[in-house]
Amino acid sequence: MMGKIPAILVIDDNPDNLTSIKAVLADSIQGVKVLTALDGETGIDLALSGNPDVILLDIIMPGVDGLSVCRQMKQDERVSHIPVIMLTALKTNRDIRIKALEAGAEAFLTKPFDEIELIAQLKAMVRIKELADMQRAEKSKLSSMVLARTLDLEKELAEHRKAKEELIVAKNKAEESDRLKSAFLANMSHEIRTPMNGIIGFSELLKETNLDTDERDRYVKIINDNCQQLLHIINDIIDISKIESGLVELDTAGFSLDMMMDSLAGNCQKEVSLKGLEMILSKEPASLAYDIIADQTKLRQVMDNLLSNAIKFTKEGTIEFGYKLKKDKLEFFTKDTGIGIPEQYREAIFNRFWQVETGLARQYGGNGLGLSISNAFVKAMGGEIVVESTPGLGSRFSFSIPLARSDKKKCDDAVHETAPLDFSGTTILVVEDEPDNFSLMNIFLERLGFHVEHAWDGKEAMQIFHEQTNISMVLMDFKLPDIPGQEITRMMLTLRPDLPVIATTAYAMHGDREKTFQAGCVGYLAKPIRFKELADTLNRFRK
Repeated sequence: MMGKIPAILVIDDNPDNLTSIKAVLADSIQGVKVLTALDGETGIDLALSGNPDVILLDIIMPGVDGLSVCRQMKQDERVSHIPVIMLTALKTNRDIRIKALEAGAEAFLTKPFDEIELIAQLKAMVRIKELADMQRAEKSKLSSMVLARTLDLEKELAEHRKAKEELIVAKNKAEESDRLKSAFLANMSHEIRTPMNGIIGFSELLKETNLDTDERDRYVKIINDNCQQLLHIINDIIDISKIESGLVELDTAGFSLDMMMDSLAGNCQKEVSLKGLEMILSKEPASLAYDIIADQTKLRQVMDNLLSNAIKFTKEGTIEFGYKLKKDKLEFFTKDTGIGIPEQYREAIFNRFWQVETGLARQYGGNGLGLSISNAFVKAMGGEIVVESTPGLGSRFSFSIPLARSDKKKCDDAVHETAPLDFSGTTILVVEDEPDNFSLMNIFLERLGFHVEHAWDGKEAMQIFHEQTNISMVLMDFKLPDIPGQEITRMMLTLRPDLPVIATTAYAMHGDREKTFQAGCVGYLAKPIRFKELADTLNRFRK
């Protein structure tokens, strides 16, 4: 008996042969499943649907003979693995046997066949089929494993390629960053040394005793202009540091937009006139009858940067700037007739230091930070800078910010001069640990008529404060060698809550002004301090 119950397909056009073979198989193999077909086409269909273990196939049949049926099945991958035993009554026909083997048959039996030989052949073929099935299963399993491993390898290769590409990109970015930093440092060195050269050189010339008044005034103006240029560079560096640190926040308040725009026009008029350009300030509507709420400092800085670039890159023609009211937004713009910007550079101009890389800095000057800072400020205000430009014809920069109206007219832009700037008889305490800073402050204050008391640190400040009860105002440096200025301020205000304390500090980063007010200061002066700014602030808070 066999290990498994086989299924046998018998294809023969003689019904009697089918019946006798089926009977022999039933007697010899318990539970055998016998499928029968009277023609080749039906046999092929049964082979496909029944998946028999062995096929007994008659050679001589009407229509499609057994040889053709065998060839068709051996060419079909679905049934080609099933062993075929050919049956024929042509016992001595050698050619038929050869053709049967050539057609793919695994064995050959002649009619009338010996039952023992038939069963032996079937057992052998079933075993061959079992082995073939095992081989096919192993092959399928192996193919699945190979496919899975191939997919894994392809995935690993893809990941390696991606990692390699990312490394290349990172390497290129690092090299680009190093190149930009090197170019920035070289250009920044040039930008800083240029005004420093003017400051140091003309400071030396001021020592000469034979200078007339006009020469001295000219030298002083040159020194002051170079100081302003140097301060502008420092502010740009601070701003870009804030942007990179994510510390850009808005300080909104009500102010007159018209006054700000008029002030910008006035500041630019001299440079525009020197270059022979025409400047147009456009306001639509012609004048806003109300104040707006925005960060005036940042808005002014953006417009100043855009105007400076427009003037810098325009040799002749017109500089136009202004604003347009568009429903619930204000659109600000600058328009020039300058060199223009090629299309491929219109995104790059907002990258830090781009100007350095293109060589424009060497031709036109600048540190390459202005547009990058302006773009960050505009985004913080809820807008985006748009560039329209034609090389050789000029450029138009514009951005829109949400319109917020102030309910009440502000007077931030007005100069507070409600009383004469004469502080004769007024005692002021200056807490300052830097000798040069105090010397300059002392000169300013004595010109205003103050009696000046000076403390080098917090401990001395508190000592003078307790001893001199006639102190009317305090200028407090917040960076002291012993006790922070805000702590000294709190201690003084605990004893005299109505004492005006004004912070004087070189800290100019985000939140520094707020820290001074939190400590109780009524005013804030960021170094470098100008005489008029100092006088106006002191006059505002005098008792």
